[in-house]
Amino acid sequence: MSIRKLLAGSTAAAALLIGAAVDTTGAPEVAAVECVQNVSKWQAYNKCAGVPARHWDAIKNSTPKYGNWAKAGNWSVQAACWPNVVSYGYSLAA
Repeated sequence: MSIRKLLAGSTAAAALLIGAAVDTTGAPEVAAVECVQNVSKWQAYNKCAGVPARHWDAIKNSTPKYGNWAKAGNWSVQAACWPNVVSYGYSLAA
């Protein structure tokens, strides 16, 4: 086995282990970045005309936490500062 194949296999295995260690299975799908600005663990600013958006936090070993639905020109904000946030983002209304 070449060193290149060994390293590639090790990298793939590490990626799988890291993905398994970070519980994002309940996280909503991230929407297009151009539509919402200033996305952080706490909030997201919606600049999408006519499309409500809301911020979400994926919490380790818990269900996602959602902010308010925000119309264009408004902020979607979390109700609290949640511990164990493994990822965050926003969703657009369908």
